[in-house]
Amino acid sequence: MSRRWIKRLAIPAALLAAGWWGLPWLVELPDLTPPAASPVFLARDGTPLRHLLDKNGTRHAAPVSFEEIPKVMRQAMLAAEDKRFFSHGGIDLLAIARAAWDNARSGKIVSGASTIHQQLIKNSTPSSGRRTFTVKVTEALQARRLAMSWSREDVLAAYLSRISFGNNMTGITTAASGYFHKPLADLTPAECALLAALPQSPTRWNPFREVKSILPRQQAILEKMHAQGWLSAEQLQTALSQEIVIQRFSGGFAAPHVVEAVKGSETTRTTIDALLQQQIETIIAQRIATLRAKNVGHAAVVVLDNASGDVLALAGSRDFFAKDGGQINGAWVPHSPGSALKPFTYLLAFERGATPGSIVADLPIEFRAATGTYKPENYALRSFGPMTYRAALGNSLNISAVRVLDSIGGAETLLAKLQELGLSTLTEPVEHYGLGLTIGNAPVRLLELTNAYATLARLGLHKPWRLQNTASEEQRILPEKECYLIADILSDNQAREMAFGAHSPLRLPFRCAAKTGTSTSFRDNWTLGFTAAFTVGVWVGNFDNTPMQDVSGVTGAGPIFRDVMLHLHEYRDATWPAQPAGLVRARIDPRTGHRLTPQTPPSRLSREELFIEGKLPPPASASDYDSRGRAILAREYAAWVSSRENWLGDLVTVATADAKPQLRITHPIPGTVIRLDPDIPGGGTRLLLQAEGTREPRWTSPTLEIRLEAGHPIAHLKPGRHDITLEDPATGQKQRTFVIVHEE
Repeated sequence: MSRRWIKRLAIPAALLAAGWWGLPWLVELPDLTPPAASPVFLARDGTPLRHLLDKNGTRHAAPVSFEEIPKVMRQAMLAAEDKRFFSHGGIDLLAIARAAWDNARSGKIVSGASTIHQQLIKNSTPSSGRRTFTVKVTEALQARRLAMSWSREDVLAAYLSRISFGNNMTGITTAASGYFHKPLADLTPAECALLAALPQSPTRWNPFREVKSILPRQQAILEKMHAQGWLSAEQLQTALSQEIVIQRFSGGFAAPHVVEAVKGSETTRTTIDALLQQQIETIIAQRIATLRAKNVGHAAVVVLDNASGDVLALAGSRDFFAKDGGQINGAWVPHSPGSALKPFTYLLAFERGATPGSIVADLPIEFRAATGTYKPENYALRSFGPMTYRAALGNSLNISAVRVLDSIGGAETLLAKLQELGLSTLTEPVEHYGLGLTIGNAPVRLLELTNAYATLARLGLHKPWRLQNTASEEQRILPEKECYLIADILSDNQAREMAFGAHSPLRLPFRCAAKTGTSTSFRDNWTLGFTAAFTVGVWVGNFDNTPMQDVSGVTGAGPIFRDVMLHLHEYRDATWPAQPAGLVRARIDPRTGHRLTPQTPPSRLSREELFIEGKLPPPASASDYDSRGRAILAREYAAWVSSRENWLGDLVTVATADAKPQLRITHPIPGTVIRLDPDIPGGGTRLLLQAEGTREPRWTSPTLEIRLEAGHPIAHLKPGRHDITLEDPATGQKQRTFVIVHEE
């Protein structure tokens, strides 16, 4: 080229260069600050649970960095919108020339040439409603300035964080969860290409309405990715053959009770396992459906990871949208736990020297309380005589539990321990609860009680439960060996066989601790338990507090507990807490609790028991048995031994068996005051009559109906003063007592 032409072109070139590099600085960039994220709630793996709308009616997650965007997603977006993104200067002159030629040849606009820089500028500029030439030139200069000011990586990340993908979803993270219910990192190339196709026309290509309409553009993007060398031929064919499944998440409504509990202002990652949560909700719905005829409305389930204290699943009702209280969180609303508190009473007894082989007299007893006379009754309305602590806890005997609590200092000791374990609803003075605390006269929260059971599973190490990954400290608040003894009893199917049978829902194909609870009038029932890895708590009942129809913990909450435990260990072996050092086994006679030795007289009954080393019971001796091998019990068992309740039959006797027993009414004592209570089964109108000194008692009353029910004499109460007479037909002896009955 001659010097003359060089001189002629120098000035225009200089002007063009000055414009290319200088003019962009004459315009200001729009505000590119991303809007604050609308609240989003995630499962522990990033799976979205719910994404709320912001004040403008859109959903958008927190901005993503370039590194957080999967490479295949970046490539799909560049193939769809701006393949020379990393080489042009914010304005793609080649694309402009190509678009001008295509449009001129077609006589209409068939192609565009805007870059990602330009689209980001346009997306960040408040719309004036008119796309004038001046507006377009200004945006082009702003795009050029953006390219001179920001790195390409930052521009692409900002674009993918701010662009609309339709259906009120802004940003690639929101789109991934909204259309595929996936974290961004889990998208396949085919899914990335489909999302990359949407920004050009998110209204026309609406996956919720008709996904097939967008597939040609998605497939074209995949072809472009292959042409650019970003997908191999094999990867291309795999992507083209993948069936696109739209999840219709669109904000979602998973784990609603959890989301309501942890609502925040930005992204909230919870401890919830999304798939487990879904399965738990399915189990509840299926099991409650089978119990509706028995007036069972709802259930709540909590699953804890023992190692961390994480709440892996929490369902507060059978259906969040149910009109009979579905939005109430049954895992948090306090309910009476029934017998579910008993294990902590026995643990305290073990701390004070008792053992699983210790004997408690499961016999009728009355206690003086601040509110009057307190007489506990077993669920079966009968007494069981001498019971080892293992059998008493396993069979959930109320009389035994109250006697044990009384023997270790009363309700004050249990209340303090339960409060230390985190049961925050126990705020009344100890006199308010009394000895009835051990059989559940105080409302507690399922979530908190489940965490107390998790402390047992950790053999005394307590961790706060958590729904988010917050810092927590582990501390020992229960003794290790004693916790293992409780766990051993709760996993012993033989120990609970008398009350629950050999094949109850609590019997699982692996070792698992389980304890039920049923409140008065069947208003609430519970099952809680654990393996080494997981603790599960289940509550079943009605939020209007109406009673269920004879549904106990083992028939209501028990089957749900079983289903959950089986699911948790379907693909994971069930493990059991390691037995601490310092525990030993020995055989005992369960009638006396004494240890059997080679020198012990032959016994027809024996059981292997677990003890803390140094706390073995005394050895059995010849004085424990009579000449027929019967165990000799204390005199307090005389009436029970001679009654129909004696399930041991001729295997036991009493020291004074040869002496003529004195006829005596053991219940009710003269002057007993009774208040009719609708919370007690039968409205509190059924009074069990008990006596000793006769095998054929005859009960009469001039004002009350008395009849045998399941072999037991029951007086049917009504308000007033009532005399009751006991007669021994064999001797003619008579005894009298009276009760005073008041309305509630």
